[in-house]
Amino acid sequence: MTTMVCFHAAGAAYCLPVEATRAVRTAEGLIPVPGSSADIAGVLPGDPPLTVLSALGGGGSQVIVVESRGKPFGLLVDVVSGLHRFADDEVGPAPTGQDPSYICGLVDVDGELVLVADPEALAARL
Repeated sequence: MTTMVCFHAAGAAYCLPVEATRAVRTAEGLIPVPGSSADIAGVLPGDPPLTVLSALGGGGSQVIVVESRGKPFGLLVDVVSGLHRFADDEVGPAPTGQDPSYICGLVDVDGELVLVADPEALAARL
């Protein structure tokens, strides 16, 4: 069994392994960074400041704090919907044709296709 944090971003349903998540914050106070790549939504003030990715779609009012590759970062999302447990055999393979490949699997939650986001691939965008 694996537990995942489920959320929505840009009209799609996603989840992330709970082991990679540290917290959920509001996006209030997000500061845009001039000249940053399209995947960077900005920086949230704090100690240390947190770089926030918008790799799964722009906009959003919540930030999932993720840690991967030893780096903490934020992921801008519309809304976090909660935790869900999946049996290992419920997680299917990732869809083909991704560029870049942020998605590492697919699951079905009550008839809704949910994309499993890959924390390592997201961290590589930093």
